Amino acid sequence: MYYNTEHLQLLKSAEGKTLEKVVYHFWVNKANPQDIFSFVEYIEFFFTNNTKLILQKAEEISEMILPLSTLDIALLNHQLQVEFNGSLQYQTRDASNTDAWKHLINHLIDDVLIEEDEGLFIAEAIIIGSHTHQTIIRLENDGLEAEEYILE
Repeated sequence: MYYNTEHLQLLKSAEGKTLEKVVYHFWVNKANPQDIFSFVEYIEFFFTNNTKLILQKAEEISEMILPLSTLDIALLNHQLQVEFNGSLQYQTRDASNTDAWKHLINHLIDDVLIEEDEGLFIAEAIIIGSHTHQTIIRLENDGLEAEEYILE
């Protein structure tokens, strides 16, 4: 899957902003209490200028990392719990101090890098970075995964 112009503009809108906080929204299946299953479906970036960027592991459209400008996780959580009688829900955790993000918090985002293939931008991985550190976000089997990225 490839990004369109609107997706690229939304992703690039993070450049030149200072990252204040990163939040993960986990999709959690508690139907079997002995085998709770979860994955990161949304990563929410908060910037010091009171704007934000959300990345979603989108399956409805295609396997891609979908950029969003808004997210009402409380409403989504309510809908999920009602539809599945409480066995599915979203859990939110601040990820700002994780190894993937702690080096970018309170730093200016210089680049949002996306792999290009013959003029098309592939929607499977994104690198977000300052002049000193980068983090890669990629699709994993069930959700989004982020880790510090070392340029070689």
